[in-house]
Amino acid sequence: MKYYVMYAETAVEEYFIPADTLKDELMEGCLYSEFQYLDHKPLESEISEDGGMEFPDFITAGYVPFISDRFKRLLDDLQVDNLFYKPIAFTFSPLGIKEYYYLALPPRINCLNWDESGIQTEENEFLAPTELMREAEDIVINEYAVGNYKIFKLANVTNQEIIVTEEIKNAVEQANLENVYFAELKGEK
Repeated sequence: MKYYVMYAETAVEEYFIPADTLKDELMEGCLYSEFQYLDHKPLESEISEDGGMEFPDFITAGYVPFISDRFKRLLDDLQVDNLFYKPIAFTFSPLGIKEYYYLALPPRINCLNWDESGIQTEENEFLAPTELMREAEDIVINEYAVGNYKIFKLANVTNQEIIVTEEIKNAVEQANLENVYFAELKGEK
């Protein structure tokens, strides 16, 4: 099976930018998919005046992924049932704008093929080997360990990539969702 990194362009002047206060509020739970720091209560947040007024289907703010209602409906149709959703209304009061999005946070799963992936490990003589931060540079997925997940992040590494199956990639491309891009990962050897 083929896997892809799903990403959003973040330096587009026309796209809105979530307020820093919202990003800060959600960052702790989103950094390592620690759902215990998040709840499902809807939020409302002003957008930053530094951004534009276009609302694409996918946008990220740091490690925090936001999807449009249209994107969420597509994922629901594809029976993606493992994401943590939190409704968020982005507003710009001076113009009376209110756009509905979802924080859509994938879980981290242990599916990295450690033997075939390139792993960069920090050097720190004061930490035990299990405490050292690791980053996968050449990601190879163990397909068996993915199970039925269609969207996920990698466990036991600091990587922030959102990884999707080819089914998700193809459906998103067919739906012409705005600001959703893919980069193919290399397969198992």
